Amino acid sequence: MRLIAFWWSLGVVLVSALSAHQSAFSYLALHENRDNTVTVVFKKPLQDKEVTDLKIEFSRHCYDIVPKNEYETDGYVVTRQVVSCNQATLAGSSIWIRNLLQSDVGVIFQYETREHQVQKRLIRAEEPYVRIGHTQTFLQTALEYLRLGIEHILIGFDHLMFVFALLLLVHSLPRLIQTITAFTAAHSITLGLATWGVVTISVTYIEAMIALSIVFVARELLRNTHEKTVARSYPWVVAFVFGLLHGFGFASALSHIGLNPEHIWSTLVFFNLGVELGQLLFIGVVIVCFKLLEVVIPRYVERIKTVAVYGIGTTAAYWFIERLG
Repeated sequence: MRLIAFWWSLGVVLVSALSAHQSAFSYLALHENRDNTVTVVFKKPLQDKEVTDLKIEFSRHCYDIVPKNEYETDGYVVTRQVVSCNQATLAGSSIWIRNLLQSDVGVIFQYETREHQVQKRLIRAEEPYVRIGHTQTFLQTALEYLRLGIEHILIGFDHLMFVFALLLLVHSLPRLIQTITAFTAAHSITLGLATWGVVTISVTYIEAMIALSIVFVARELLRNTHEKTVARSYPWVVAFVFGLLHGFGFASALSHIGLNPEHIWSTLVFFNLGVELGQLLFIGVVIVCFKLLEVVIPRYVERIKTVAVYGIGTTAAYWFIERLG
């Protein structure tokens, strides 16, 4: 019981540490109304303390028609207001996000005209503004969503834990390539299906099952290495099956960011490509780290792996219970 309590406590500590460093995007939505006013909705994540200082600034003089209404919902601080800028449209003007330099997160921006034309952008600290009516080139959109994909996988600790567990499960380069390829193919399939609305599954259920997939692989890693299990004999099958679940998780993230309506296909393709590049970067770093450990402290490498397996398994079990709750 003491051992179980120890690993459970370690998992709680790991979850707290990971959550404390996980960043999330803010969302700014502007909608033109028929009476020449603009509805402004600004959502800032509660988990990132720095973003609460973010301010919106219009390049044109705008004033409140309806006073600001601020409330908390689903982990966000939401500010809603209706403004008038003495013009029929904001086209040609700029929207600035002040104090963004103090934060390492971006703001997903959406502007919808009365004619239901939509402009979407990601506002970042290095360029904390957006020009209304200014369209992005194909290359700009591609690079933006490529970067988003890389960032998403690198802060998606549950996805990284699963990939890490797969790395520990296989012991040869050909089998590793086969396993990672199966995982990539699977989550690419469900990412596309979910993004286009062909398949819809509850996000809560998917997030819980992703955590459970990590628990399953961790349990397989702790079994006797001489046992003929499906996971050890056919790791690519396990990677493919659970990869389908992880694809829905990626789709959920992309749905929050939104597809660029001007370049829909490139948005999806380059986001997925970014996920793959980030995944390969992580795999490369893990392999290099273990190679260094084998040189510096070869006697302790297996012990380190065992501790890591207990850590990720316990953390994932905690996530599973938390996400179902």
